[in-house]
Amino acid sequence: MTTLLNRLRTTTMRDTSLYQYLKTFYYECDRDVHDFKDKLEFGDNEMYDFARDLHEAVHNAINTWRAQTMTVEQMRESFPTHKIQVWVNQIRNEMYEAYEPCYDCDNVVPNDDAVYIEDRGEYVCGDCCDLSYRYHDGHGQYYHEDDYPYDEDDEDYYEENGVHAYDYDVTNDLQTKYHGNEKRLLGVEIEVERRSNAPYEIAESVEDAMRGFALCKHDGSLNNGFEMVTAPATISYQKKKWSDFCQKNFADNLSSWNTSTCGMHIHVDRASVTPLDIGKLLVFINGKHNREFIERIAGRSSAQWSAFKTKQIKDSLQRSDKYEALATHKPRTIEFRIFRGNIAKQGIFRNLEFVDSLCNFVKTVGLDKDTESVNSLSYTNYVRYMSKSESRGQYPYLFSWLVRKGYTKGKAKNIQNESEES
Repeated sequence: MTTLLNRLRTTTMRDTSLYQYLKTFYYECDRDVHDFKDKLEFGDNEMYDFARDLHEAVHNAINTWRAQTMTVEQMRESFPTHKIQVWVNQIRNEMYEAYEPCYDCDNVVPNDDAVYIEDRGEYVCGDCCDLSYRYHDGHGQYYHEDDYPYDEDDEDYYEENGVHAYDYDVTNDLQTKYHGNEKRLLGVEIEVERRSNAPYEIAESVEDAMRGFALCKHDGSLNNGFEMVTAPATISYQKKKWSDFCQKNFADNLSSWNTSTCGMHIHVDRASVTPLDIGKLLVFINGKHNREFIERIAGRSSAQWSAFKTKQIKDSLQRSDKYEALATHKPRTIEFRIFRGNIAKQGIFRNLEFVDSLCNFVKTVGLDKDTESVNSLSYTNYVRYMSKSESRGQYPYLFSWLVRKGYTKGKAKNIQNESEES
């Protein structure tokens, strides 16, 4: 096929012998594209590519010829280009009607053997369908395993994998948790990958250890893992339960920091922040002047969660895209998506303290007209806020990190025996 296509690409429209040769073949087959394919001894993939490239070669050649000094009348007198276009278009259209390229493996299959995936708007071959897709009886269509809409009472997935479906609402089982006089609720999602030595029932062990506080859910972005999703809880309650988790040494069987797939997301309930607060948070997180600081505290670059997008205060009134550093698409929470995955106590606590302290910090910042360049929404002003005695006592893990990284001076919390990442 390569030799034939090369000849087509180098054939001028004045030298019509090759096109006439193919046209003769085509008409000898009664213009049946399947017989034409067999006569050329092409497979399905070869014929599909050939029809596409033949069409491209003919039209490129015609356009090149038209670019010359001949008039349209002179071209038609010299050679009837429209006749070549007619049968070449017919071959391509018939191939496109008779075959479909598989979205997953790119192999071409006859229409009768292709399976249409409605929610993706694409076709897949039978082999890929058997490998990665599942039929939903109630909806009457196929879904990719990552997109399969399990019903809330469908226990098949949980029984087979030990984790709940990705769209399972954990608040069906978990109640809001408060501690003391704290009001702001935080929800945590931490993605983990199973280590090679992880026991099959590791997810069930995690749920047992976090009973009443967190559940494990499927996450299609992971290779062989799951995400741990907590109930809405105040920061002290979050710390207590995650401290209990870390004492169980799950890091021996699970990994989060040293992966290319895992992240940690922290939700903040909208009831604890005003639209003005959210606008300031958007400006702070996305500001160019804070970029290096945000990436260092997040543990990863912006390209690993979403590109930075310039924000203004008024953007708090809009719903953002899901995959932004600070996502505002949910009606009841805003979501900090910046953090690299972490199941070490020090790392989890630092991230929780950063989110909570930042929400408190922006409440102290006055509204400026030029919100993108004001110093008050800079990381340096935030560090000054964190260096106050009240902040140091309230957020000891975050303050210790700021000291170790050289952002401020002071006595750091004695945490030498605690791992910072895992």
